[in-house]
Amino acid sequence: MHQGINIAGVQFRRAGKIYDFKYEELPLNVGDHVVVDTERGPSLARVVMLKFEAESDNSKRELKDILRRAGHKELEKKSKLTTDEIVSFTKDKVNTLKLDMTVLTSEVQFGGGKITIFFTSPGRVDFRELVKELASGLKSRVELKQVGARDEAKLIGGTGICGREFCCSSFLREFVPVSIKMAKNQNLALNPNKVSGGCGRLLCCLTYEDDTYSSLKKKFPKKGTKVYVAEIGGYCTIIKNDLLNEEVVVENERGQVETYALEDIEVLNKKEGRVEEKTSDWGDDLDLDALEKFANQSKKQNKNFKNKNNDRSNESNSKRSDNRNDESSNQESLDTRKPKQEKNRNRYNKRHKNKNTQQKSGKSYNSKQKSAKQKKKPEGNKSGD
Repeated sequence: MHQGINIAGVQFRRAGKIYDFKYEELPLNVGDHVVVDTERGPSLARVVMLKFEAESDNSKRELKDILRRAGHKELEKKSKLTTDEIVSFTKDKVNTLKLDMTVLTSEVQFGGGKITIFFTSPGRVDFRELVKELASGLKSRVELKQVGARDEAKLIGGTGICGREFCCSSFLREFVPVSIKMAKNQNLALNPNKVSGGCGRLLCCLTYEDDTYSSLKKKFPKKGTKVYVAEIGGYCTIIKNDLLNEEVVVENERGQVETYALEDIEVLNKKEGRVEEKTSDWGDDLDLDALEKFANQSKKQNKNFKNKNNDRSNESNSKRSDNRNDESSNQESLDTRKPKQEKNRNRYNKRHKNKNTQQKSGKSYNSKQKSAKQKKKPEGNKSGD
């Protein structure tokens, strides 16, 4: 016998996420209610799927156990407080504390040891005082959980524009990202009332057929493409594509609008304006050996041409380098001459200054001698008298 473990997939609420638990000898069937061991304690769940995994597959998984099957007494046992009573009591406390939050619904854990209250709010809410009053009034552990618009629709439920129950509250277990591109891909009117769901977001059902429309759209030519219609023997322009019926709406040269099947049209070649042949055997008449020889010859010619160009470029580069070297040598010679010229100029200036100083000093000396002689002459005349 194969060694492994029995695994049961269970859900804690309708259309909720599936969690795996292991069991050994319990006779379980799909739809049975069981008591499982969770982080919050024992909880009541419903079996959705059963499977067997070998030891190699579940070596890294750590699964918790299913404790037992739930009996009729446990299922019929009602908690002291109902969901409506919990919600009304919570709303009264919210109004007294004047908190900006909307209470949606509540869940009572198996055994009544813990109560979870779901609410929405446009921003963050400080509900610490509210938790204290709820715990003292309900006499149980209380957990407040804020959810978004999609989760709000999933918890409350409702009817969509199609007339059926919301997908998220009936069978959709996880939310998938939805984009406006999906609505465009399906040629839907981009009207918010028709594309949005009860939560105010884009419809989740837009993702269901998106892959089908994407695959079909690849077969069709784009709008504005010119095609040839063999039935009328003329050219037309595509106006609209009917993906599901595989038909195209075209406008002929006379301005008349007609509908044809996708098989009856042929797309024109954009470059030459010819009809694109779907199947062609144009290569059967070609001489492949001659083409290979021609290709090899052209490759050799290209190589020779490249080599010549490289040689020419190398010669020009060498000439440029020689000219640069000559210019640099001339510059160096000029640089060496400059200091010598400056030295000669400095020497000449010094000599010229010395001569000027000597001349000035000689003139001053002669003027002094003349002034002294003039002072001595009148004394000699007096003595002679």
